[in-house]
Amino acid sequence: MRRRVLLGSAAVGAAGLVGWPAGRSLAATTGATSRGGSNYGWYRIDGCNREPYGVVNSFHKAPDVIRGQLAAMRAAGQARLRVHIIHRHRADTGTAMDSTGGNLSASNRQNLADLLRAIDDAGFVEIQVAFMPIGENAAYNWPSWNDDMYQENWNLISNLRPIIAGSGIHYRIDLCNEAVPTNSQKVLLAYTQQLWKDYTNAFDKKDTVGFSAIGYAGRIENIPKVYGNNPPYLFDFHFYRRNGVDEGALFTTAHNMMNQYGYTKQGWTIGEVFNNDPTAASTLRQAIDSTGRTVYYLLQWPRQAPSIDVPDPTCPDATVPPPPVNFGAYIAQGF
Repeated sequence: MRRRVLLGSAAVGAAGLVGWPAGRSLAATTGATSRGGSNYGWYRIDGCNREPYGVVNSFHKAPDVIRGQLAAMRAAGQARLRVHIIHRHRADTGTAMDSTGGNLSASNRQNLADLLRAIDDAGFVEIQVAFMPIGENAAYNWPSWNDDMYQENWNLISNLRPIIAGSGIHYRIDLCNEAVPTNSQKVLLAYTQQLWKDYTNAFDKKDTVGFSAIGYAGRIENIPKVYGNNPPYLFDFHFYRRNGVDEGALFTTAHNMMNQYGYTKQGWTIGEVFNNDPTAASTLRQAIDSTGRTVYYLLQWPRQAPSIDVPDPTCPDATVPPPPVNFGAYIAQGF
């Protein structure tokens, strides 16, 4: 059974996950894995209302609170975070930011820079920045191709990338959260294909996971259509158990399908799982050990797994009040 080794921050820079040279597979490393952490999107939630409290848009309103939460997560053993750029073509509402014209406001750009600096100052070793277009900007909502919205989304990524790259912390960009489509999402497929072409032509692919994928077979089967003969060096999957199928079984199915498609050398990151969940932690660990697939790190989402015979909560993203400090279930399994 392959043993998973946790790398300290100094080793991470040398191990090859970050700053990996073009044209080489990440799986050419030792296969050692690194400490993960959390998706960090909000510093406060009132009941089910998280909208006014996005950590990017509102950093200037609560810098000391956010810095304190970052310190608490780092002290609990977390080493990596996932930050969200949630945006649409209309006025800011808090978490959702105005991307009209293909950029954020000057204040939101400064907030992003300040947040990334605070994350670095807190001692985190890496971030994943996920672009999350919603509403009219989300390609899954388009009845047909919308070039105006495409250009807005693409320009936003291009305009924010220098801020992310200049933050001083190692990073990976998720070009569009959970955008690997189902068979029926033809417009979303076209969106991912065009964005992947534009991004890799402009910036190469060393700093991106491409598009994160929900770890269900109906999504995974379209990964070859998204990337063609130019896959990313690193894939990012989100695993949530449902209908009696646990995260480990989903992982194993994904592994087998990816091998079938020829993606045998790339390592993975796990960008979303239930918060501090022993079932996800243990079944994923077993699946990784049995398949031998390299997983570099895991990031929890601040949502508790639904209990058996208990309906899903009305506001699932509010089930874990910020900050999502507890990561012990995953640390115990080597994540």
